[in-house]
Amino acid sequence: MSTIPPRRFIIDNDGNNFCSNLTDDLEADIEEVIASCPEEVTTYMLCPGAGTYYYPTKIGVTDPRHQKLNEHLKQGIDPLGHLLETLKKAGKETFLTFRMNDVHNPTDANQWNTPVIRREHPEMIVDPEGAKKPDADWMCWCLDYTQPEVQNYILSLLEELASHYETDGFQLDWLRFPRHLPGNPDEVWAHRASLTKIVKEAYRIFSTKDIKLSVRVPTSLAGCRHLGLDIVEWTANGWIDMIVMCPFLTTDFVMPIDELRQAIAPADTLIYGGFDFAHGWQIHSPESLRATASSLYDCGTDGIYLFNFPCWTEYSAAVPSHYLPPLASPETACQKPLLFSIPVIHHIRKEIIDGPGVLPVTINPNQKSELEIHLPAKALPANRAMLHIIGPGELDLSVNGTPADELQNRYRLQLIPSVTSN
Repeated sequence: MSTIPPRRFIIDNDGNNFCSNLTDDLEADIEEVIASCPEEVTTYMLCPGAGTYYYPTKIGVTDPRHQKLNEHLKQGIDPLGHLLETLKKAGKETFLTFRMNDVHNPTDANQWNTPVIRREHPEMIVDPEGAKKPDADWMCWCLDYTQPEVQNYILSLLEELASHYETDGFQLDWLRFPRHLPGNPDEVWAHRASLTKIVKEAYRIFSTKDIKLSVRVPTSLAGCRHLGLDIVEWTANGWIDMIVMCPFLTTDFVMPIDELRQAIAPADTLIYGGFDFAHGWQIHSPESLRATASSLYDCGTDGIYLFNFPCWTEYSAAVPSHYLPPLASPETACQKPLLFSIPVIHHIRKEIIDGPGVLPVTINPNQKSELEIHLPAKALPANRAMLHIIGPGELDLSVNGTPADELQNRYRLQLIPSVTSN
């Protein structure tokens, strides 16, 4: 097993973008992944599937959409395993990251993402009644971890993966998707032992193989409590080696990392700040990525984690790997220009699972509203700044009490460059 990098820079790959684009030339497919991963990235987390899987499982089922993947598997070739081996040879620390409750498209007729346990026991979900509604949220179909059958199914998959792959680490991703127990928040917390059991058993499975255990959780203790994730007990028992704090499908520039660090023991447990492809209503640019990393370093993160990064091609013409090198350290992340944004109330239960949203805000005539934006120390001093405000009507703006000038001639901001493929 490899040694712990002095500061991790982690990429999360959902595995689907690799397995859905496989060709007959597996070596070239893998080389493309390796070539697109900057040397500054220390750690590569690869997802082996969602409700269905991308590896030769005997417990679950493989994703039926990926014809070439299934052809390889029938021939005894494991593309995911070959990718992990090549990443290690390229000097990367490797993790498998396991989605504890992926519920993409839960009602699709071909059941491409329906886990075996839900096919056999459709009633073992967190909200059976809610799932009957025509406008039901996907998370109604999340597996109910209070059910022993669900616990045994998940643990059997973890055992299978541990026996199948040699990796440096394994991550339990509790944010994909963030619902695992039924009932209101108080009832969820009362059932937290069901999730604690999974973490304890995962530690038993992986520690015997000297595999580090990571958990991806919300960005606050309150968010963890809302999901029934007793992160304080998990760390007190020495079950986890590292924590990845993330918002759900967005970016929080500021996280209470010190608050979590003070609450857990041992206090030197590694904590990483993570984020997704967007901030507010915008897709990330190099300037906003640097600003996010710089802010998270200022909050005390031990490194940077990018969720599902290769899938950012859904929003750009090519994997923007050239955006990444400056994020690897506080000294390079603070290079100006930097683009910050104020948190937007964007996704379901934003106020509970993630940090509090601020925008949009309503300002009535002749009234005022004060908005705070956190700027890391390394971003200052700044001799020039531009605020981009979206909204109707005329506004008088002052920054730290000083009136701001409005630009009459608005040009396209160079802070949001396009990404094109060759």
